[in-house]
Amino acid sequence: MSLSQEEGARTDFAGIQALSSRAAGYAVAEKCLQVQADAEALDPSLRTTDRLTLADEAWSWYTGALAEIEVGALLASLGPDWFVRHAVPIGAGTKDVDHLVVGPGGVFAINTKHHAGASVWVGDVVLRINYANTNHLRQALADGQDVKRRLTGRVEFPVPVRSVVAILHARSITDKRESTDRPVAVIDAKRLASWLVDQPQRLSANQLELIKLAAEEPATWHRDPRAADTLRVMQRFERLVDQVGTPAPPVSEQARTRAAAARPASRPTTRVRSAPRRRTAARPRPTGRTAVDLIRLWMSIAVVVVVIFVIRDLANQPCTTPLGCLIPSIYLGFKPLLQLLLVATVGVGIIRTLGWMLRLARR
Repeated sequence: MSLSQEEGARTDFAGIQALSSRAAGYAVAEKCLQVQADAEALDPSLRTTDRLTLADEAWSWYTGALAEIEVGALLASLGPDWFVRHAVPIGAGTKDVDHLVVGPGGVFAINTKHHAGASVWVGDVVLRINYANTNHLRQALADGQDVKRRLTGRVEFPVPVRSVVAILHARSITDKRESTDRPVAVIDAKRLASWLVDQPQRLSANQLELIKLAAEEPATWHRDPRAADTLRVMQRFERLVDQVGTPAPPVSEQARTRAAAARPASRPTTRVRSAPRRRTAARPRPTGRTAVDLIRLWMSIAVVVVVIFVIRDLANQPCTTPLGCLIPSIYLGFKPLLQLLLVATVGVGIIRTLGWMLRLARR
């Protein structure tokens, strides 16, 4: 073997080692550290000798890295027949596949999403988080197609690749698609490993070994010159986690506005206490007439309640037209006002009913 061939072999071996050394969450952790460093350069008060404050703009990268690290730990439970790589760089830019898994059931390109306490709804063309459309399905499908194209080109036979969105800590996941027509699997991350093991075998032993060999070659994906530096990056991120912990996400101005708009919802309680004083000085209206008024009032309240729930249900339906896709955003924008209207309307009905009952008791 010539000297150049020996150098090439060493380079390939170093590349394989660098690719396998990429820890789960590496790419996102690196971006988080970069964003935090840039923020500290603009605002030195974020880092003092006593404390470190995570910048608002670094929050999403921080939680994203923690989520990928958690999913990486869950995938570690897979047996020796499984090939797992994390933060696999794709192409010439900064794009990467969060987790690449190769096993008897095929190849899986896994995209991790952290949506703590959220309600997840999955339709044929859209995945919604708390009634807001996302591009999670489209992004995961593109990752899977990219992985399939690259592996198929290396092994020269069709490689089955399944796109997966692994969602962490969601309150609920509702998948309305037909079970036979799910090009992107949406899985609760807690049961991801067991779901992978339960997949039917799609690869022979020979095909599996060939795909594993192709998957560990950096040339199949993209040789990131910084890949060998993953250990230092993850050590820095671990120190950041030790200093920051798991802080609450920054409260945006929009969230503050919505919270302020929701506070008046407690006012009906005050009206209940003050209502008897106002009515003791007034002359009671005839009972029959008041009962008719109450019936009309509750009919009006019922109409308001029905309209609000109809609007909510429309926002929860999968959109099929550009105009229909605007409904969820409009609903979210006016949701605090609709909630306030609902509480205030029902509160008025309760107050009027209590007053009528008090007058009946005094007669």
